[in-house]
Amino acid sequence: MLKLLRNKKTAKKIWIGLAIIIIPAFAFWGFGSADKQDKSSVIGKIFGRNVTAIEFNNSLIAVRTSALMQFGDRLEEIEKYLNFEGQAWERLILLAEAKRRRIRVSDQEVIEQIQNAPYFQDQKGFSNKIYQETLRYVLRLQPRIYEEQTRQSLILNKLYEQVTKNYRLTDEQIRQEYLQANQELSIDYIASSFADFAGSVQPTDEQIASFFEKNKPMFKEPATENQPVRIPELSEIKDKVRSALADQTAKEMALQKINECAQNLKTMDFNRAAAACKLKVTGTDYFKSTGLIENLHSARNFWNTAKNLKENETSGVISNARGYYLIKLKSIKPIDESKFAQERAAFSEKLLSSKKAEMFGEFVEQLRKKAQ
Repeated sequence: MLKLLRNKKTAKKIWIGLAIIIIPAFAFWGFGSADKQDKSSVIGKIFGRNVTAIEFNNSLIAVRTSALMQFGDRLEEIEKYLNFEGQAWERLILLAEAKRRRIRVSDQEVIEQIQNAPYFQDQKGFSNKIYQETLRYVLRLQPRIYEEQTRQSLILNKLYEQVTKNYRLTDEQIRQEYLQANQELSIDYIASSFADFAGSVQPTDEQIASFFEKNKPMFKEPATENQPVRIPELSEIKDKVRSALADQTAKEMALQKINECAQNLKTMDFNRAAAACKLKVTGTDYFKSTGLIENLHSARNFWNTAKNLKENETSGVISNARGYYLIKLKSIKPIDESKFAQERAAFSEKLLSSKKAEMFGEFVEQLRKKAQ
């Protein structure tokens, strides 16, 4: 144990968090819970090395501790959405990679990290009493275990820094990302929505039966305690099959209609092409890529398409969960250059952090594949 730590009561820095690297959990790796295993039993392998139940259990405790430190009393309500087992395997993989790279953390670094944690402070600085009581009554951990978890988290922080240290942003990249987040534009659009055709679709019994035969896998029911995976008989789910067929038919009809309109645009202007297909043209106000457009929901796909058009130029067919569309750029509003200059430094810092996290995520994904 780090006895020196529990005798010191001063702090120099603000602790940045045990869980600085929170990566979305991967799949369960095909392994069962270590709680059901003998502690010395082998429950899996990473990089060809056996992983025992006790190793996995320690990693599981560590990721749960990080979650508790991050979410506090909200953990109970969101725990069902967190894949602790997946995160535990990920932690083991990253620690194995850090070991391969000979990344080390000294006792002094662990001491300083814990001493500077804001939740172990009183008005005078680090409080040994608060530290001991938090570990005992909140985290339910022995100091030795918590200190080792802290050491491992610092090792993972160093691995993160090592992997991402050479990433740089160009001036053009910063500008384009700022435009993506802040520039506004407006469009006219022609919509061929699925809902417009759904009401006119009335499948016959023969069509329903044929659709079911060709698409049985999409109606497969998962296994339960009392029943294996199964595909129900048509008579059991006829309404569900009818609905699926109607949805698919409506989508096909909507696509056919928007393609017809796209053909018209080769010889007609935007409004005439829409009218010839019995579709209407709708205009929007200015919107950002991060916003919402009335009746279209997320603006990102429309913004990304429109930004590459010239004024009054039309796009090809694009789609979202509601239908198919053709758009025409009306205008792009220039950004406030003085505001960009003022916000550039803070925006760049946030963007760099995001891009590094994205880069590290890709690194972890490659590592995971190698580990398996």
